[in-house]
Amino acid sequence: MKIIAHRGASTYAPENTIAAFKKAIEQGADAIELDVRLSKDNIPVICHDATINRTSNGKGYIHNLTLKEVKKHDFGSYFHKKYKNETIPTLEEVLQFIGNTPIILHIELKNGPIIPENLEQKVLDVVYRHNFQGRVVYSSFDHLSLKRLAMLDPQAKIGLLFHMNLIHLFDYISNTGINIHSIHPNHFYVDKEMIHQARNRNVEVNIYTVNNLKIALEYKKMGVDGLITNDPLILT
Repeated sequence: MKIIAHRGASTYAPENTIAAFKKAIEQGADAIELDVRLSKDNIPVICHDATINRTSNGKGYIHNLTLKEVKKHDFGSYFHKKYKNETIPTLEEVLQFIGNTPIILHIELKNGPIIPENLEQKVLDVVYRHNFQGRVVYSSFDHLSLKRLAMLDPQAKIGLLFHMNLIHLFDYISNTGINIHSIHPNHFYVDKEMIHQARNRNVEVNIYTVNNLKIALEYKKMGVDGLITNDPLILT
């Protein structure tokens, strides 16, 4: 079972920062999961929330702020004073940072409260510019966004994120018309039958977000492919 560091090693460093990604690599994570939004000037930046209010000393919606404006803010002190002046990274900076490592990158496409028309293309542009296309899994709760990305890049590895217990899940997947690489369900909906059906379709099962060792071991025994966790050291 592969360990996918959720927003980096977010138990140990401020989420979605270079510090958290560095810690995840040091702790032996197999992959890093991060969230991408577009700034006002159409730069893919790494932030989970639609605003910078929770994770920085600033305020405002990402889509209303230029990269220069968001870079002015401290994205580390809320977590611990030793991370003071940690800035919001761009997707470009992340790829430059992890380029010489074997890390796989899970890029979650974030939309809302607006739906930018060019998020998918802007993300793909950065990924291809750094020749990273073979090392990326794209995921989103916005399945139309994944559809758009798949149409732009039919070779892209698509991970279907979902937070509900879908009726006839694999019929739904078939009807998307997307060649699905993996499913990323909330862990408490996962059972042996879901894993079995995924296996039969050559679809990976990566579950989120598990930070409890006992629960992690149960899913490992069930045969889950990937564990999305805030703590990359969970199984050590």
